[in-house]
Amino acid sequence: MSTSAPADRRSPARRVPRTDVVLAADALAEPQHRLGRALVKEVVTGVQQRVRTGEVAPEDVVPEVLAALPATAASLRPVLNATGVILHTNLGRAPLSAAAVEALAAAAGTTDVELDLATGARGRRGR
Repeated sequence: MSTSAPADRRSPARRVPRTDVVLAADALAEPQHRLGRALVKEVVTGVQQRVRTGEVAPEDVVPEVLAALPATAASLRPVLNATGVILHTNLGRAPLSAAAVEALAAAAGTTDVELDLATGARGRRGR
């Protein structure tokens, strides 16, 4: 005697379609091309979670993903400025130098703004 229940009687949480199977659906090919696979996969994961909670039927995953996807992708994309113009109005801002990128990365975290790290005392401003 088999201990597993028929597929239609198993809980929805156990019938969640695999991510790769959902992403391979023909209906999701165009959105993946337009919006990027990472964004579509993120939405798929969210819908799969809703299947686990019983909010969405397993067979409705693809339609739910399509409904949850944004109509358009973010419009900013990296480009190569081959116009011959150093700063082109339609190509956004100038590239940041390596030093500027380093400074931004340092400023994004915890930094020693007014602390003398050698002594532990308050440092002077504007150093």
